[in-house]
Amino acid sequence: MGRRIAAAPLDPERRMSAWTPLLPIAMVGTERQPGPLPEWPGEIGQLAAQAARAADGPSNQVLRAMAVIAACEAAGLQDRPWTVAPPEPAAEDRLPVVPDGQGGQLRSLLRWALSEAPARLQWQVFADLAAAGLRLPDPLLPQALELGRRSVALRAPLLPVLGERGLWLARQREEWRYAAGVGGDALDHSRWTEGTLEQRRAFLARERAADAVAGRARLEAALAELPAKERADLASQLAVGLSVDDEAVLDRLRADRSREVREVALGMLLRLPGAAHPRRAIGRLAPLLRSERALLRRHWVIDAPAAAGSDWAADQLVAERPQTEKLGERGWWLFQLVRQVPLGWWVETTGMTPAELLGWAGKTDWFEALQRGWFDVLGATRETDWCEAFLDHAFGDLGAGIESHRAAQVLGWLPQARRERYWLRHLQQGTLPLSALIAAASGGETLGPLLSQALTEQLLTRARAGTLKDDYTVRAMLADFGAVVHPDSLSAYGSIADQRAAGETAAYADLLQAVAQTVALRRALIALQPDPTPRTP
Repeated sequence: MGRRIAAAPLDPERRMSAWTPLLPIAMVGTERQPGPLPEWPGEIGQLAAQAARAADGPSNQVLRAMAVIAACEAAGLQDRPWTVAPPEPAAEDRLPVVPDGQGGQLRSLLRWALSEAPARLQWQVFADLAAAGLRLPDPLLPQALELGRRSVALRAPLLPVLGERGLWLARQREEWRYAAGVGGDALDHSRWTEGTLEQRRAFLARERAADAVAGRARLEAALAELPAKERADLASQLAVGLSVDDEAVLDRLRADRSREVREVALGMLLRLPGAAHPRRAIGRLAPLLRSERALLRRHWVIDAPAAAGSDWAADQLVAERPQTEKLGERGWWLFQLVRQVPLGWWVETTGMTPAELLGWAGKTDWFEALQRGWFDVLGATRETDWCEAFLDHAFGDLGAGIESHRAAQVLGWLPQARRERYWLRHLQQGTLPLSALIAAASGGETLGPLLSQALTEQLLTRARAGTLKDDYTVRAMLADFGAVVHPDSLSAYGSIADQRAAGETAAYADLLQAVAQTVALRRALIALQPDPTPRTP
């Protein structure tokens, strides 16, 4: 971190004498008295001279010398001896620092982004720097570590761009220790034994990816000592490299005392259709579904259970209907059976597509039980065909109230490219307000070119007409949208900042300035990439 200098306490007269040589220069300015700087004795004098030589121009030389003297003076004012051994210096950084470039504009934009930009743009900044193999400039490290302290979502992209100096700094303050000891590519076992929940989760995911057996064994050994929330959180990492070899531990977790843990385990078992638990669920449900002939056609009929089975409790099937449950008793039983059966079984058994199954369910006496059960399974497996069937046939135009909420969930389960098809359709048909679409699009991945262009054109049209300044809902999301707009649409997005409106407020002018800065920053970051491609948060 630099040379350590022992400083003795300074009395007022000595403190004044340290500043005395600089007073003439400070009073008249470096233009009238450009130098040379005065000299101070001892190691402090050597450090002040070294700092001044590295400065650009007389005024910066004075400021650097003053900074050294002020820091050493503060150190000398300690009223008791320092008995703790100073920390070891930081290791040499292997990553190059972000270049100054264009007269320091990039670093200036980075300072703005860390202090004023929305979290999604900060995420993009860290991800772009990591992809370019660069680290943050040293002066920005405290601010970046503080951002990571406040936002868990920012930590994953932040850690790779801290460099050795940033990791060293993280070890010096307790509130920054979430980033301590995370350098290098090798698995650091202290992150599992001493790390935060987030660090343990990341460690387990990496170990599962490298050695699924070792990761599973590590989790099993720790389960008895973990509180419920951590059991559920860490157990979810079994999804990395999930296979039939994980069935035994998942089956034990399915009987966990925590409902959250049981749901995590059931969700993963549903992705293993050959596992014993899904097979038992199919065995209970299959007798209730039958094919019947009516006139010249056959059709499927389903019944709800007439009674609860004596072995249900072992598979977390609750016989007694909760008082708050809207379904009747038999519907409650059927719903529970359906939510434990893989979705693929319905398609294979009936020969119907997911869309056809939803249509068929609507003609039965048990539509709500079937749809709710399928929806719960879909939340665990997130099968694309079923997601699209729900969006096209169960929710209409995204519905309202609870249906709107469930539709938003399903949209979130779709891959980005498939999700954008729905957003684009609603934008073209005008079935959703622009504010809803901007909000949905601004929190995730970089948008594809078609949706990005369409949304940007809508925003630019409103800006040119002077109506954007009065649409407080949309304009509040304008900066967030700039973080995800496709690179091909950056020019059009930046043009919004050129559309000045009559009667605009200072807040709106600041917003347009933020748009211009967002475009400049993203272009500068893209220029650092050898092959720029959108990344997923």
